[in-house]
Amino acid sequence: MSLNDSNVYLEKAYDSVPLKSMFNILTKVGLKKDKRKINAVEMDYLRRSCRISRQEHIQNEQIRRRTRRVHTTVERVETRQLVWYGHVKRMSDDRWPKRALEYIPPSRRRRGRPAQTWMSGIVDTMRDRAIQEHEWENRKVWRAKCEMRQKP
Repeated sequence: MSLNDSNVYLEKAYDSVPLKSMFNILTKVGLKKDKRKINAVEMDYLRRSCRISRQEHIQNEQIRRRTRRVHTTVERVETRQLVWYGHVKRMSDDRWPKRALEYIPPSRRRRGRPAQTWMSGIVDTMRDRAIQEHEWENRKVWRAKCEMRQKP
């Protein structure tokens, strides 16, 4: 078995089980600590699949290059969330997904720190990627802005 064959098997294994379970976790409201944990689990999986221990002190970026995984699972989920957000915003006002997105509950929140919402996560991602709120109106521009940039 050559090195290229093993990479193909690694890619198939990576795309099957762990990615789907991490996607399910992150499609809920993703807190920063949850995102850090997901990144740690993902890197642990990639290290083990490459048979690299942490004692070898190989950087995460190098492991990502070896496995051809440029973007993290968190970045991929955020991209999909932005695409979905733009899709829902372009819907007509009588559609249920748009109603659900714009729904504001009538009761007051409980005392304490304000709860993290899905929409606040979207706003944070848009700020991080320098996307303006009104750009969802043009689908091509929105998709181009939502796409993940290639890292050097």
